Amino acid sequence: MSTALTSRPLADAPAARPATLRGLAWVVWRQHRLTSWIALGALLAFGAELVWLRFAMTSFVDRHGLRSACAGPEACERWNMAVASFQYEYADLLRYNGLLLTWLPLLFGLFVAGPVVARELETGAYKMAWTQSVSPVRWFAAKLALPAVAALAGVSLLSALHTWAWRSVVSVQSGALLADRRWFDAFDALGAVPVANSLAAIGLGALVGLLVRRVLPAMAGTAVASLALYWPLVTARPHLMASETLLDREVPNLVGGDSWRFERGVVSATGRRMPEPDCTLLDKFRGDCLTRHNATGWYVDYHPASHFWPLQGIHTGIVLAAGAALGAGALWWTRRGHR
Repeated sequence: MSTALTSRPLADAPAARPATLRGLAWVVWRQHRLTSWIALGALLAFGAELVWLRFAMTSFVDRHGLRSACAGPEACERWNMAVASFQYEYADLLRYNGLLLTWLPLLFGLFVAGPVVARELETGAYKMAWTQSVSPVRWFAAKLALPAVAALAGVSLLSALHTWAWRSVVSVQSGALLADRRWFDAFDALGAVPVANSLAAIGLGALVGLLVRRVLPAMAGTAVASLALYWPLVTARPHLMASETLLDREVPNLVGGDSWRFERGVVSATGRRMPEPDCTLLDKFRGDCLTRHNATGWYVDYHPASHFWPLQGIHTGIVLAAGAALGAGALWWTRRGHR
């Protein structure tokens, strides 16, 4: 009889671990429930606005016949007026939505660095969790679970809706409606890139928060580090995959069409390139620039619109790898500093 009684607690012991995990997750939710409810409300409002914007834009385009070219001076005048009206009413709104999605990952990084991680370390609140048989690694994982789920679910939804709205009008009449929001202009607000950027920002914010351990300095450090990592990636983006080259005797334009023309210059008879030589605009069009630099023609390196999704995939892979490295670094620091 006594043997049966003493063996029962041992059999029940493994069931206590899931309860501890649920309890820790509940504590994290309680700590950030107000922020979570505000974020959920903002997500629903933002998503509803994107759905409305998509249908409003397509309705405007169909109502004014902007999907077909104009014929005749009067018709073209009305067409141009309708395009100007569309840009005034909707194009800027779509651009602001894209900018918000572009910088949304930074908000995730700031939130994780300050309120989620650094505040716990600055106030010493983490010690209470660790005294309840919660290891530093499990505490760290529970802390990052909420923003990670929000990034995967919320940002994925917003990015999909924004891409859906953008694609409904970007190709109308060779992009006349969104001349400054081509795929390469809106790259960071389309597809999987906002999600990858958000996850990487979470990893960066966690690492900075663990290192700095104070709320405001951690948030400031995360902002600086985010910009320091973001701009080199943007600069390298045209070179993430092989581009195509256009050769011409005349000066090629750097804008127009769906192609991303990111570099222009002259090429000599030996094939040596000189990006954007120091010539006046008049010399470029008269041909004097080619003579001065002993060049045979002009070149333009560009990515056609078909490179959009391959570039998206490469960019996403690089950013996710960087985010995984940052998260691993934060995990290593947690284990190292609290053995």
